[in-house]
This record gives sequence, C-alpha cells and structure tokens, in this order.
Amino acid sequence: MDELTTPQEWARVYRSLFGLPYVHVTTPGFVVLPLNDTIAALNTPEPLGGLILHEMMERGTPGPVLVRDKPPRRTFLAVFDGYPGDDLLELLERNSVDIGPHRSNVILPTGFGRHTHEGRWWAREPQRDESLPLLSEVVAATRAVL
Repeated sequence: MDELTTPQEWARVYRSLFGLPYVHVTTPGFVVLPLNDTIAALNTPEPLGGLILHEMMERGTPGPVLVRDKPPRRTFLAVFDGYPGDDLLELLERNSVDIGPHRSNVILPTGFGRHTHEGRWWAREPQRDESLPLLSEVVAATRAVL
C-alpha cells in the first residue's frame, strides 16, 4: 500500500481489493464513495462512535469506520437495507447521530495513517473479502449503547 500515490490508484484499490463499489475520483482529486440505494453511512459524534465500534466488534459485525477530527465524528459504512422507524430516527437525532443523505458522498482517505490529506483516517479500515454490515446492524449497535 505504500506505493499508492495517486487518487486514481487509491480508488482502484478501494474498488478491487476492498470491494467498495462505485468509488471514484472527483475533479478536485478526492476519492469518494457515493451513497445510493445500496450504500449508506451512519455518522456519530465522538466518543459515541468508539462505543458503537466496540459493540459491533462484540457482535461480530464490524465494518469500515472513518474518523474525522473537525468536527470529531465517525462514519460507519454499511449496506442500505432501509431506514429505521420514526421513533428510532428521533432517538438517533437526539444523540446527534444521522444517516448520510442519499446521493451524497463519503470522502475516503488516501492513506492508512492518522494524518491524511483529507483530514480523515480509518478507525477500522476495510478488510479484504469482508462485506459491509447492514445499516440495520449498525443502527442496532448504536441503539444498544445509547
């Protein structure tokens, strides 16, 4: 991975090696994962994100988790399998947890260290041959720690 130098190389690796679909490079040179009918992102504040990741690991359903420092948030990547009900959405909202809007993008880091050009790093990077968890699994883990 040390030999990856361009955003295009990173996008190719995210697609081929880690199986993240639809990853591409934007005109400014960011590597992005579009959120669509199949891919979702759940965003949480810190330190709640750390608790959710721990819960997901305990359940055996961890997935890739991004961290950004400003503002301090975590983003859990997942397979979209529907939105939770209104009561659960309200609980998430009260705790500053949101499900990334459809048709937006998640900027992926071009490095595996903590300091990247994008100001994002992996708390848990994508794993080869590991599928993304379902959004409902990430929501269930979130609810368990609230």
